[in-house]
Amino acid sequence: MDFDKLNQRIAILEHRTVVDEIGNHTSKWDEVFSCWAKVSVKSSAEQVNTGVTREIQSMSFVVRQSLFILSLNSTTHRILFRGLTYNIKSVQRDYLHNSYITLVCEVRKAGCTDEYN
Repeated sequence: MDFDKLNQRIAILEHRTVVDEIGNHTSKWDEVFSCWAKVSVKSSAEQVNTGVTREIQSMSFVVRQSLFILSLNSTTHRILFRGLTYNIKSVQRDYLHNSYITLVCEVRKAGCTDEYN
């Protein structure tokens, strides 16, 4: 892949639990890394469940390998791209070339709330 294909800026968010001054625990997503990526839409669909229409879009982000990117996982990290937060579904390493990693992500655009926002 050519480097000129990495033409979109993305941010990596990491989940942290913050304790306030009286001991309450709250979830927080902080931006910890940003990089250039090749972004492509894998699928976009609507689902109707119990009368609520949900729009779900699956995206693929191809990024260059780095030490931080190698430590990504789907439980503690998310992608922020153009104002939308994408949940990481899988991290696919390229063992043939060892240059790029593909992050397969999903966003729920409408009709669904997420308990970790």
